[in-house]
Amino acid sequence: MNKKTGNAILAIGVISILIISGFAVLFLGGYLEDSSEETTDDLFKYPPGTTVITKTHTFSEPVIKDIDKVSCVYVDETNVNSLGDGIPVIPVNVTVFELPFGSKIIDTTYEYSEPMILPLSNQLSYGSYNVETETRTDIYNFDALYPTHWMSYHMGGGLLGDERKTFLVLRANPVRYAPGNDTIHYIKYLNVTFAIEEPIVPLIEPKDVYDLLIISPDAFTKQLEPLVEHKESNGVPTKLITTEEIYDEIKNGKDDPENIKYYIKQAIEHWGIRYVLLVGGLKGQSTQWMLPARYSYVIPPIEQEYAESNFLTDLYFADIYDAQGNFSCWDSNNNEVFSEWNERKQDIMDLYPDVYLGRLACRNSIEVKQMVTKIINYEQERSTQEDWFQKIILIGGDSYPDENQYNEGENICNEAATLMPGFDPVKIYASEKLTARTINRALNKGAGFIYFCGHGGVTSWGTHNPPDAEGWSPVFFYKPFHMNFLRNRNKYPVAVIGGCLNGKFDISMMNAIKTGQITSIFQTHSWAWKLTMKRNGGAIATIANSGLGTHGRDDNDYNDIIDYNEVLNGWMELRFLELYGKENQDILGDNYGQTITEYLHRFHGNNDKMDTKMVQQWILFGDPSLKIGGY
Repeated sequence: MNKKTGNAILAIGVISILIISGFAVLFLGGYLEDSSEETTDDLFKYPPGTTVITKTHTFSEPVIKDIDKVSCVYVDETNVNSLGDGIPVIPVNVTVFELPFGSKIIDTTYEYSEPMILPLSNQLSYGSYNVETETRTDIYNFDALYPTHWMSYHMGGGLLGDERKTFLVLRANPVRYAPGNDTIHYIKYLNVTFAIEEPIVPLIEPKDVYDLLIISPDAFTKQLEPLVEHKESNGVPTKLITTEEIYDEIKNGKDDPENIKYYIKQAIEHWGIRYVLLVGGLKGQSTQWMLPARYSYVIPPIEQEYAESNFLTDLYFADIYDAQGNFSCWDSNNNEVFSEWNERKQDIMDLYPDVYLGRLACRNSIEVKQMVTKIINYEQERSTQEDWFQKIILIGGDSYPDENQYNEGENICNEAATLMPGFDPVKIYASEKLTARTINRALNKGAGFIYFCGHGGVTSWGTHNPPDAEGWSPVFFYKPFHMNFLRNRNKYPVAVIGGCLNGKFDISMMNAIKTGQITSIFQTHSWAWKLTMKRNGGAIATIANSGLGTHGRDDNDYNDIIDYNEVLNGWMELRFLELYGKENQDILGDNYGQTITEYLHRFHGNNDKMDTKMVQQWILFGDPSLKIGGY
């Protein structure tokens, strides 16, 4: 038996809840480094009050299957297949622990059985995000074992229901791959112990003054007052604050967005807020912000179809604390460039939402009034038993060309239908009748939810025709122009959009001129925001990507579930729908924020830029305190 001791360095993890010592534990942060030192009994003599958590794994012998000239490995006691772009597919067991907010690891130890070696007939299968994906040369061309360790973990601080927790996510790797000689090393036993120091007193005293904080420029306060009154009348204590008031009070931030973030922190600690609604986008068609935004510089390499230097992220305003309760600034190197991750720099970011946050990207008081009217009317009518509400509109086609001719968009839409029991699926597929007209006809009849899954742009959405992603359907795409013909007044769906750039809300005539995108000069609103703010039609809320969306390709873990559904945007879209459809959670922001939290549990441990980008670019255009279906 090998016995090792390790120190936390920083990693990431996934799911499965373990109840230990009377409480559920959820998630931390770091890799465990192998050490040549032997563990001694003194290692377990911790200060009084230390909580000791032990997790023991017993693994059966791996099953190896040779398929399509690659080898695949399966272990019964794992719950995730790690699927990264060009990276070996490895079975992983992820356990999530939920700790009192501010808990710290003071020691970690682990022991494992003597590794055994099994030969492979082929190289191990690898994941794919892109039609041009090949094996990662820094892994497949070297003899070093992958993953680097038998286990890793990461920490984060975030909201769970109405409580803030420190999460500890443990990733156990029963199998490690040796590319140099195509063998796998595996263990039958792994025992991990964490010594935890919990805060003596709560880091944040529970407060119950306000649930919802609305932040807007002073110019919108008159239009927002009816929304405040409506929320209060429905048991949602609400505080409206202007950006001007924030800037007068908070001056320790590096810029206006950081001042707003510090104010949200203060509101959590003084009032116990749970939801934040940002009201404001660009000012008209200028380049100036009514309410500022933050850009992320997480730059994934070849996983994307083309280079993207930055993208908008509202998660910045929701990620207030790290695992120990410190301010999560997203600029750990203090160079005033936020959320950097490239070959030279990586900012430390917690990413877990500490409030559930949405944005109404309004450019003027008319748009504010329209959105306030839509929200009030929607919530005042209890629609969940209405025939129109009990429909989910599913729109998809063939997303990628591939040898197996998977019809990805239609497949994931069919899966979405299974996650929404009791809802009548209205399928508008490229294989049948997908046009702008059929989309509008379905929407005008009303629906509780609508799900587009395909390819997007700043001002369009489209998909390909089956059987091999040939041509575009509909020919002219679905554009903001077509939304002008929506007449589904008071029958608004929650919209989930799978595609690139539909949520890029910095579109304006002046920005098009400034960036040289002259072809976009007459596009005045982003696609997702136009769908949301459409008067007497459209959606009540829309979730969409502000940057390049990404789905998995093929079925590289050969589990008969296409990777399009299992990772990246596909996983998030399905999980969001499932939280309402199967788990009956009916507050919009709770489902949106929980999806992000669970995604981080499940995938953040891959230490992959793409997983960070996924949660950062997923924008909620809408009221996070919205009761889906109304009161």
